[in-house]
Amino acid sequence: MCLSKVNLRERGKDKIVFEEDTNIIDKDGTIEVHTIFGEKKELHGCYIEEINFFDSNTILSKKKKDVNE
Repeated sequence: MCLSKVNLRERGKDKIVFEEDTNIIDKDGTIEVHTIFGEKKELHGCYIEEINFFDSNTILSKKKKDVNE
């Protein structure tokens, strides 16, 4: 079984926020990550920028705030 890592990209640098995750769910601006250990974490205001199946890696980025918000 191949488990992936989730990185958050900020200012061009990637930081690991999760390892050994089993599934990632995009809930319209909130990314929900589940690990093999049953942990769940929600990252608000993010989107999936890149999925690399070869390296088992997912890159998340923060959404830019709308000026009208």
